[in-house]
Amino acid sequence: MVTPLLGEEEAKVNKHVPLDKLSVENCDREPIHIPGCIQPFGTLIAGPASLTSIDYAAANLSELLGVSSQDALGRKFSELLPGEVLHDVRNILAYSTSRSQRERVGAYAINDRDLEVFAHLTDGDKAIVEIEDRGIPVDTHERAPVEKARLYLAQASSQPTFEKFLRIAVMGLRELTGFDRVKAYRYAPDGSGEVVAESRSREVPSYLGLRYPAWDVPTQARALQVRNPVRMISDTQQKPIAVEARNTQMPELDMSLAHLRGISPIHVEYLQNMGVRATLTIGLIVEGKLWGMFSCHHMTPRIVSSDSRIAAELFGQMVSLLIAERLANEEAHARSEAANARQQILAETDAAVDLLHAFPAVSDILRGLVDCDGIAVLRDDKLQTDGSVPSPEVIRAIGRRSEGDENLIEGTDSLVESEWHHTIAGPVGDLNETAGCMIVRSTAAYPLQLMFFRDQILKSVTWAGKPEKEIGQGEFGPRITPRASFEAYVEEQKDKAEIWSKFDFACAREIQIMLTQITAKSEREQLSRHKELVSHQRQQDLLIAELNHRVKNILALIRSLSRQAKDSSASLESYALALEQRIAALAAAHDLAVSDSMRGVSLRGILETELGPYIREDEAQAILSGPVVGLRADVAPMIALVIHEIVSNAAKYGALSTPEGIVQARWEQFDQGLSFHWRELGGPPVKEPTRHGFGRSLIEKAIPYEFEGSAKLSYDPDGLKFAFSIPAETLVDIESESEPKLTSKVSEIRRAATGKTVLLLEDNVILAMDMVESLTRLGAEKIETASSIKGGLHELRQKNPDFAVLDMNLRGEVAFDLALEMLRCKVPFIFVTGYGSKIDIPIELRHVPILTKPVDDATLSRGVENILR
Repeated sequence: MVTPLLGEEEAKVNKHVPLDKLSVENCDREPIHIPGCIQPFGTLIAGPASLTSIDYAAANLSELLGVSSQDALGRKFSELLPGEVLHDVRNILAYSTSRSQRERVGAYAINDRDLEVFAHLTDGDKAIVEIEDRGIPVDTHERAPVEKARLYLAQASSQPTFEKFLRIAVMGLRELTGFDRVKAYRYAPDGSGEVVAESRSREVPSYLGLRYPAWDVPTQARALQVRNPVRMISDTQQKPIAVEARNTQMPELDMSLAHLRGISPIHVEYLQNMGVRATLTIGLIVEGKLWGMFSCHHMTPRIVSSDSRIAAELFGQMVSLLIAERLANEEAHARSEAANARQQILAETDAAVDLLHAFPAVSDILRGLVDCDGIAVLRDDKLQTDGSVPSPEVIRAIGRRSEGDENLIEGTDSLVESEWHHTIAGPVGDLNETAGCMIVRSTAAYPLQLMFFRDQILKSVTWAGKPEKEIGQGEFGPRITPRASFEAYVEEQKDKAEIWSKFDFACAREIQIMLTQITAKSEREQLSRHKELVSHQRQQDLLIAELNHRVKNILALIRSLSRQAKDSSASLESYALALEQRIAALAAAHDLAVSDSMRGVSLRGILETELGPYIREDEAQAILSGPVVGLRADVAPMIALVIHEIVSNAAKYGALSTPEGIVQARWEQFDQGLSFHWRELGGPPVKEPTRHGFGRSLIEKAIPYEFEGSAKLSYDPDGLKFAFSIPAETLVDIESESEPKLTSKVSEIRRAATGKTVLLLEDNVILAMDMVESLTRLGAEKIETASSIKGGLHELRQKNPDFAVLDMNLRGEVAFDLALEMLRCKVPFIFVTGYGSKIDIPIELRHVPILTKPVDDATLSRGVENILR
């Protein structure tokens, strides 16, 4: 049993705490993460991460595994789970994500039952294995759940407003899960929430537009939803299944991440009062905080299949990202407007003419900067106001708030109801119409301070039931009793203004900068700084916008490649290889695009990059003919992918798969654009494949779709033929051909580092981990890593490696000093860089091979082979 948190002694300590506050605290103390029971739509066993003994077992274990919970306790996991299942569970628990979310292990036939297994690790290093029956009847759908989620996400993301976006989202989620009612619930800054979108059947009541008080979702429930966003309750009238421990000294099992976790009795009562039998909730997490949630209700028991739950979780994650993106765009727009207003005010003021003297000339600009009804500027006893403001006595009293803090941004939407009321001097009538205030101070400008005021808004708030706390007695002392009524209750609010948004505070930060600038510079210096700042800001904005555009495009393309490669790959290994090669092709095209010697990307450069191994050997297998042609930088990545696919196909199945085979590539440029022709000779007989994979789709469809060109793939028995044409607007003039990036033949990965000790210099931990895995796959016996030049020199002197892989740039340092020391020590090494092929390298190091990130295993193995040779 869990010891009640509010015992006799603690009750004495808290005797002066208001009963309603105490009841909220006790609701927040309910240990919902250790309920001691599970829901009956599955069973559970748990024990140490080593899986050596079963320390916890659900009482219904025999229903799915044929072994009673008492017989299971103390035995090894291997005695209950077949070898294949145990092997897969161990692999899943090795994932780093197994500590942050429940992972699906797989579906298995155990004891003639079709079962599904899930596993995760608790914070206390307990392994929890959940088992569900896949034989539970679920609705059949024309489309797979993930496909449905993708369809509705695409529709929702195209909507112009938050309202329409969430309306489509709840419709999609209801279609995906089949619940009677799906609500989008958004939290306000004060913790209360409002139903902002809803999709429902006609038989259930609507809650759209209703507000819920903050205590409806206790603090620990919100925290748990951030950790585990998806929560399913299959039946509020179900009988919970006890989780039994091996002995009475063992602590309660932490089931924070378990989908089977038992239900809080308080929450059961709450849902039953609503007439709800089954729920599915999905937390919407934005910047690590709970922005809101999707709440799905069903009036009869309902079990959602694991596929639909996974799709719903992905749906919630993507909606969270889309919300974050929209909020970021709004904030960026607000900050842009604030920066413009700041520059206007800077042009009107300086150290001699500050805001106090510039009033009321700049008041309109300030009001455009922060939405308000009145403004006051205060310095000592000097006061200037504009618009609707409280009395001078109240303004001066607010100015004395937190006097020790000269750098302050603080706001309230109610001077009367918040703790700010202690600040106000004189009767409330001195507030006039004012209800809200935001104060801005900057250390450099203090005691000058700026205040924005908002008038009170008399408005009606519609609550889901009367928002009054009904106190009852619970296990942990007084607690809030779940409301029995959810009928709309209208409350008239006064003495409150519109809440200051995060965008208002972002503008206030711009004002702090402005106050500092006005105070710090003379008029001439300030105007000069202003001009430089405007120019720099404009250039920075352009660079950031271009970078943002390019990064989003390339991430979207990689995401698409990842999905498509997965759908068309027969195994995980083939999927990983195909994805790695396609990303490498993109990287090579990007390297050509950023060359500082050209305006576009050379078509020949792309071909030589892909066909390098076949045109550098004594007997060339690739013949290229055509004029100097440049592709636009945004066109080159897709053309590179198409050429990569046709070369890969030739290397695996076509002319390049045999020593006798030859490929011919020729191209012509004319007024209308470019025509390209590919022909294979001397390879195996060609037959049209029966399976239509991603590579073929890319070859045939990418160019017509992306550039309104044409593409034709012909399966001639004597050799594959491929032709495409692209319009003139996709081409640019270039002066010379680019140098190709070194590539390796498809699948040419050798264990070139077998038995070797390697020094790896890399300042990015993720890239370092990835390179360690690559070197391990190449056979390296020991790999020492360093993230700085100093660390690299230490490892070089201590470990005497056989060879080294050096990142050329490390947090502003260049690795040339370490490289020169390597030369003196006669340690062979390779450079790796993310800065492309045009790099100014000391003459002593120009013979060293340079690999451009990302580096695939084949290219790395060839490079290692070369330096060790």
